[in-house]
Amino acid sequence: MAFLLSPQKIPVYIKRYGYAFSWKRLWNFGKVMSSMGLSWVSRRPVVWGRPFMMMVEPTNYCNLKCPLCPSGNGEMTRRRGRMDLEDFKSMLDETGQHLILLMLWNQGEPFLNPCFIEMVRYARAKKIPTLTSTNGHYIRDADEARRVVESGLSEIIVSVDGVDQETYARYRVGGDLQRVLDGIQLLVETKKELGVTEPLINLQFIVMRHNEKDLAAAEQIAHDLEVDKFLVKTAQVYSSAEADEFLPEQEKFRRYEAQAKEELVVKGQPKRGCKVLWYSTMVNWNGAVAPCCFDKDVDFNMGQAFDDGAAFGKIWKGQAYTDFRRQILDDRRQVEMCRNCSEGYRGMFSLVKEMRG
Repeated sequence: MAFLLSPQKIPVYIKRYGYAFSWKRLWNFGKVMSSMGLSWVSRRPVVWGRPFMMMVEPTNYCNLKCPLCPSGNGEMTRRRGRMDLEDFKSMLDETGQHLILLMLWNQGEPFLNPCFIEMVRYARAKKIPTLTSTNGHYIRDADEARRVVESGLSEIIVSVDGVDQETYARYRVGGDLQRVLDGIQLLVETKKELGVTEPLINLQFIVMRHNEKDLAAAEQIAHDLEVDKFLVKTAQVYSSAEADEFLPEQEKFRRYEAQAKEELVVKGQPKRGCKVLWYSTMVNWNGAVAPCCFDKDVDFNMGQAFDDGAAFGKIWKGQAYTDFRRQILDDRRQVEMCRNCSEGYRGMFSLVKEMRG
C-alpha cells in the first residue's frame, strides 16, 4: 500500500509515482529520517525538515452511522464542518513542496465536501500523490466517475464490509451495498474507457465477527469487479463490550492481544516512540492540527494551520509538538489514545492482495 510508506518501499513509490520525484522532497525525506533516528538514540525530540506525509480532513460529516466510528456513532465532541478550498490551497502552497503523499480523509466522508475534487486537482497540479478512503455512496453515475478519474487521484479505498445487504448494513448503518458496488464498477469502466491506470481502486473489507465468514466471497467480488487490490483490515474497538460484539473469532484478524481482558492491548506495540510524529501530521477541516488520525477529537491540539501563511512551519517545530514527542519518546503508554493505536502493529492489514498485475 502506498499509504503504508516505509524506507524500503521508496523505490516502489518512485516507480509508481515518478511524477512526484524531486531533489527537494528527497532531501527533506533524508533529513526527517535522520532526525528520527537521532531522536531514538538520544531519547530526546530532534526534528529536521518537514513532514513528508500529511492527512487532511475534507469534512467530519458522514452519511452513515457506523457503530465503531466517532463520527457515525455520535461520540465525536468537536464541531462539524467542511474545509474551505482556499484554506486548503494556502496550506498546500506552504507544505506541498515537501510532501510525497497526501491522504484526503479522516473522520467523515470526503465526498461530502463539494470542493473535494478541486482539492485533488490542486494537489495533482503540485505533483503530490493523493489518496482517499470513502464509503462509496457518491459515485452515482458515469459523469461523477469520470470526474474522479480525471481529477488526478492516485488511489481510492472503497469500504465494502459485507457481501449482502443485511451483513453490510450491520456495520455500514444506512448504507446501500449495491450502490457502492455499482460505483466501483463505474470507476473501473471509466478507467478502461479513458485508457488510464489511476486511480488504483482498492476494495477494503474490515473483518468483524458478523462478516468473517464472508472473506472468500468478498475477495471474489473484488476479482469480478476487476479492482486493483483487495484489502483485509482489522477493526479498532474502544471497549471490552465492543470487542465482544465486533472482533472476529479468528485470532489472525484481531489486532489485540488475546490475553488482555479488561484493557485492550494492541499486538506488538512499542513501549516508547512513534515514527508518525516525525514524518506525518493531521490537519482537520478547520485547520486544527493533531498529532495523528487517532486523536479523534483533537485532544492534543498542536496549533491552527490556517492562522497565517507560514503557520504550519511554526507548528511542526513548536512547543506543543516538541512536548508531545518528548512524552511519547519517554513512555507512549501514558497517553490513552496511543495505547489503542496501530503504529508498530504489522497486521493492521491482514491481507493486501494485488488483483491485477
